[in-house]
Amino acid sequence: MTSLTDKYKARPETLEFEEMCLADFAATCRIVYGKQTKGKNVLPLLNEMGFVQRRKDDKPAIIRFYRPSKEKYPEKFYGTLLKLYVPYRSEQELKRPYYPTYESFYSNGCVQLPGCDYLESVQHIVKRNQDKYEKNSDEIENAVEEFEQNRGVIDEWCNLAPESEVVRLECIEELEAREPDCENEQDNVPEYSNQANAVTEVRAIREPPAFDPILLRQMYQNLNKKQACVFYAVREWCVKRICGLNPDQFFFYINGGAGTGKSHLIKCIYSEASKILCKLPRRAEEADISNPTVLLTAFTGTAAFNISGSTLHSLLKLPRSLKPPFQGLGNNLDEVRSELLNAEIIIIDEVSMVSKPLFAYVDARLKQIKGSQRPFGGMSVIAVGDFFQLPPVRQSKPLCVYDPCEIDLWREHFQMITLTEIMRQKDDVAFAEMLNRIRVKEKSEELSEPDRALLSQAVTEPELCPTDVLHIFATNKQVDSHNSAMLALLHSHITKIDADDYKKDPQTGRMARQAKPFKGNRNELPDTLKR
Repeated sequence: MTSLTDKYKARPETLEFEEMCLADFAATCRIVYGKQTKGKNVLPLLNEMGFVQRRKDDKPAIIRFYRPSKEKYPEKFYGTLLKLYVPYRSEQELKRPYYPTYESFYSNGCVQLPGCDYLESVQHIVKRNQDKYEKNSDEIENAVEEFEQNRGVIDEWCNLAPESEVVRLECIEELEAREPDCENEQDNVPEYSNQANAVTEVRAIREPPAFDPILLRQMYQNLNKKQACVFYAVREWCVKRICGLNPDQFFFYINGGAGTGKSHLIKCIYSEASKILCKLPRRAEEADISNPTVLLTAFTGTAAFNISGSTLHSLLKLPRSLKPPFQGLGNNLDEVRSELLNAEIIIIDEVSMVSKPLFAYVDARLKQIKGSQRPFGGMSVIAVGDFFQLPPVRQSKPLCVYDPCEIDLWREHFQMITLTEIMRQKDDVAFAEMLNRIRVKEKSEELSEPDRALLSQAVTEPELCPTDVLHIFATNKQVDSHNSAMLALLHSHITKIDADDYKKDPQTGRMARQAKPFKGNRNELPDTLKR
């Protein structure tokens, strides 16, 4: 996968591009793909690295770059300045025989830029280009340093928000009162270092989900034997990955009925894998180490919200129509690549709702993003769900059915792991086991007498159910009837309006007639009707 720096080194050999520094290239040019390569003023990059097009003069891009400390890491600091603001095609041009360091070349070096017949000092070139992109940078840096040194202003919060300050101080006292074992616990994860004498550097990293350490330990301890096997298999893979052993991809499909702890296992794996993989070494100048290493996804927004993740369509920029040919990302490719650069594992929840064409599209999209033809672009996949539950939307066949006409990624790659032990309803194991027996029954099979008797005990007349709890019905008509009855109990003033729908939407059909609106405040509705 080529970076923007690689594309800059392969820029066209015209005078216009020869004079460009990396900052100018990032701000005034854009990489184009697909049909856009045939557009106006599009030039090919060298070494078949793609195509580039100049942006409009009045619409330059805003650039981001890594800025190391000048005092702590002077060589990195001057190296960043030279790579950003001095035109070059090879980094060897920034370290000449008489200037073995970036700092010496910056302070004493001179170069002849393309189109010029005289030598110009490197320091002057850097200053001229730096002024275009860094406004008041020294003043801002001095202000940050002054703030770091003089933190006495924290006492002013006592005057602005005294109650909040008391709460903050109490939280600090409680934190200090914790057992030392909780605070000083060390993870059995090796640190990675390219050299034995490498300089230790403090860098910003993306923290894993904010779980309380005590709660997290309890979650790990509550894993049953089969859950623990999956958890430690993923953990061992992550440890090998940060040690540079390059383990093979894994593809797990975690199956199980309701209450078997699938969501609990997802949280444990996500927390532990994120904590370990954030230590994976990255080139700080080319990668944003704040990006996630483990992706949490689901098909629907509700399922994604339940696991604090994203939908597959929003994360991977998938189109609504999955019909061939495959639609690439176009101009969004570099943006999505930078966001998912550090991603090593993708977790897909409620995978039973993902159709085979969509699953194949996810595979193709990850291959495009990662620039690799390995399955799923080289990423490891954990698919979680129950095929006896929700099927794919608008699909006549569920995902698990083998169809030779469809791309089948399941038969070739995935290892199925079935969770059977009931975790959610430990206090009523008999009822939970009965529900799982119903889960796999055919319509023609009769219920056993013990199961029928157990179900009859759970049957309650609708009139006897509390009105403030969530009700689940089999049809939309029953839902509408129940909601109307609940609204009628809350409001006495009813205004009837005849509504007509003249537009027939092929997506939704005719709009439902609503003839009984109610007056009142939305806050007066019960929680079950606000959703």
